[in-house]
Amino acid sequence: MNLNRPVPRLIGLATVLVCLALYDPDGTTALQRLLLPLLMAAGAWALVQNLAAVALTVAVLGVIHLNLDGGDWIDRVAWPVLTLAATGVCLAILIRRFRARIAATHEARWADRRDP
Repeated sequence: MNLNRPVPRLIGLATVLVCLALYDPDGTTALQRLLLPLLMAAGAWALVQNLAAVALTVAVLGVIHLNLDGGDWIDRVAWPVLTLAATGVCLAILIRRFRARIAATHEARWADRRDP
């Protein structure tokens, strides 16, 4: 854990705790069903400072909440959009890490090919 930035981590922790205290799983308002989970995700990002972990969590929760036959815009539009966006972020991070790994080992692989 990087202790160089404790203030954003404390703000993230406070955000998550406040959102958890206000969250009602049976709530019917957009605040309860969409805004508080998004604030919790933002607080989690500030707390862990790892976009891949937060994007994966949002994607999994989006799939869990996915209901294309739902009666309101949150189920039909918001959760699918969040799921697609989080999945796109995860894929972009994986591709970027893969390319960085390939670039980092490029010279070693060519050296192995030249020296049998």
